[in-house]
Amino acid sequence: MKNNSQFGKCALVHWKGGVQGEEPIDDRSQGEPVRIILGAGQVCPGIEDALSEMKPGEERVVVVPPEQAYGRHDPDGVQVYPRTMLPSGYELNVGDVFAWTNPASGQQIPVRVIEAQEDSVKVDFNHPFADKTIEYWLRIESIVGE
Repeated sequence: MKNNSQFGKCALVHWKGGVQGEEPIDDRSQGEPVRIILGAGQVCPGIEDALSEMKPGEERVVVVPPEQAYGRHDPDGVQVYPRTMLPSGYELNVGDVFAWTNPASGQQIPVRVIEAQEDSVKVDFNHPFADKTIEYWLRIESIVGE
């Protein structure tokens, strides 16, 4: 995080963005702002760095390379599982996204089915934005704890 003085403070943020060059799919530009605890890793490092440098009322468009966004696609993040091991395993088709509970953290993450056979499916644990440059418009409404 670039500005460590903001660490632990809560930024109330509006944003809109997604993969650079594509239509924005993540739109929180209206309504209640998103609450981000700076330094807690709630957003990718490139977005967090930008937010840590901004002041209330400031707007900015940030372009974040994969290394500071959601990383490179990891081939080890693609795994094959028997359908019997997955919830609703026999109903899964290519392109389906379902929640997987990380056994280490207990957090749910979205995984995508990229191949479906009769008795197994290949799932991709990589973030959908892995290997992609992202672009976001950000506006900080306020910072709690200043």
